[in-house]
Amino acid sequence: MEKVIKLIMGKDKNLAIIVNDEEKHKILWTARNITAEKIYEILDYKKDDKFQVIPECESGADTQVLDFFTELFQSIVVKINEFNSDEEEPVF
Repeated sequence: MEKVIKLIMGKDKNLAIIVNDEEKHKILWTARNITAEKIYEILDYKKDDKFQVIPECESGADTQVLDFFTELFQSIVVKINEFNSDEEEPVF
């Protein structure tokens, strides 16, 4: 399944993480962190999922924060997408 992850930096400087048009998590400007467990929940990975990461900034503020989280998610989904494309069908 194709999954589009949008990272949207709002005017309030909170970062919304949206997967296929459903908000999964919000990183508040007061606490710029996220756990590996939360990322795992957000991705909700299933076999053969393909991911795309799209950053958006509503105000031009905190673009460094947006860039950091975009690179984080991008590095994860690149590995997942590579893993899925490298898998071979079992031979019986």
